Formats: sequence, C-alpha cells, structure tokens
Amino acid sequence: MNERLQKITEKMKRGKPVVGVFVLLADASVSEIIGYSGCDFVWIDSEHGMMDRREIYHHVLAAQSAGACAFVRVPGVEYYQIKNTLDMGPDGIIFPFVNTPEIARQAVEACTYPADGGKRGIGPLRAIHYGLENEAEYLKIAKDEVWKIFQVESMEAVENLEEIAKVPGYHSLFVGPADLGMSMTGIAPKDKPALIADVQRRAAKAAAANGKYCGSCAGPTKASCAELLGRGVQWLTIAQDARILSGFLADAIRQINDPSAKG
Repeated sequence: MNERLQKITEKMKRGKPVVGVFVLLADASVSEIIGYSGCDFVWIDSEHGMMDRREIYHHVLAAQSAGACAFVRVPGVEYYQIKNTLDMGPDGIIFPFVNTPEIARQAVEACTYPADGGKRGIGPLRAIHYGLENEAEYLKIAKDEVWKIFQVESMEAVENLEEIAKVPGYHSLFVGPADLGMSMTGIAPKDKPALIADVQRRAAKAAAANGKYCGSCAGPTKASCAELLGRGVQWLTIAQDARILSGFLADAIRQINDPSAKG
C-alpha cells in the first residue's frame, strides 16, 4: 500500500477521524491548500466539478505534493472512462450510485488489470513515476495501490447494501447523505436524518464485516465528527471548497453591514 493510504489506514485503526474536503473548483491550488491545512484527503469531484482531464491531473499532483491522499470521484463505472484517471496515480477512485452488486463488480473490474480479473488497460505512466519504477512490479500490486470506493446514495443501494459490501476487490463504502435523502420519497424531511444515521451505522457494520472501511459526510466541527465516529464511520468529508469561500464571505458581509454588530 502506498504511504499516503498507509497513513490514513493507521489513523483509522487508532480511532482517529480521517477528514477531507470536496473540491469542485478547477484551480489546483485549492487542493494544495487543503493538503497544507492538514486534511488527510482531497475529494476531487469530476462528477459534479468544473474541471477537465488536465485539471483533474493537476489536482492529483497538488493534493499529493501537500501530503494528502487524492481521491477522484468519476462519473460512472465504464473502464474506458476511468483508465486515464487511474494512470494519473490517484490514491482512490470514488464511484457514485453503486446501487447493485453488478455495478460494484463493474467498478472493481475497471480498476483492475486482466491478471486479477479486470479490464484496466496497461499504461500506468505517473503511477510508476513516469517509468522510473518497475512496471511489472507495479502491475502485481496495483489492485491495492488505489482504493476503490463505492457510494451508497440511493434507497436501491440501501436495499442491496449487504450484497454490495460482499463484492470482492473494493476498499471502502461511502454513504452520501444528500442524494440518499433525496431518494427517500414520501418520507417527511424531519424523519430523514434518523434514517440516514441508521444507514450509516448499517454501512459501517457491513463494511467492517468484510474487512473494509466506511466514510460519510460530517459537519466541520469536532462534535459532528465524533457523532459519525460513534456510528462506525471512519473517514469524513467536512466541507466543500466553493461553499467555504461563499459562506465565509457572505457571513463577513452580513456582519459588516449589520449596524448592531460589534467589532
């Protein structure tokens, strides 16, 4: 396992929260700032983010150079869409809407070379330091050099959760509360947080039963992270880059314009 992944797995084994930030903005300096701030990982979002292939590459470089794991969320599980991202040398690939065991198996195949039962094409490039490392040796260990992360973010995925968790070859589940909540049609908004919390507990239990990890979303506070850790969740997104900027500025402007505010 690469050193960055080793660092976060050891932290999780000690019961410490592993935290990171969603990145949607194109400028790679955002990922560098997140890494230098002390975050454990950067969630580089090419599903929703405003970035092209070169920009994703620069985000991977920036995050890792600043000491953070670079996790890239891809749009789907088609292997021909993913192999160029794998060749950039990220630390993890995040798959959205892994609703069935079949989709889960496709995701693993897309990240795995044929010798291990997958469909990944040969051409690791940066993953072997541009040819300075032995390619044949990398091919032997590649399946565990990049985490494969399944997002549980629909009621269909919840129905299939235990079967998804049994699929061989992945490394972590991740409960996505926003889309999961949206999929809870016919349920009152006030009832959704408790149901989502139950899914987080269930996903953490299913992951642990199969020797895997579990992640989800928390707020940017110690109390929120502790609450998720109590549900068995081990790694946490705590903010999104654009919302950090917009929220900070909007709050500052409100205070500046508030005649009753002090200081």
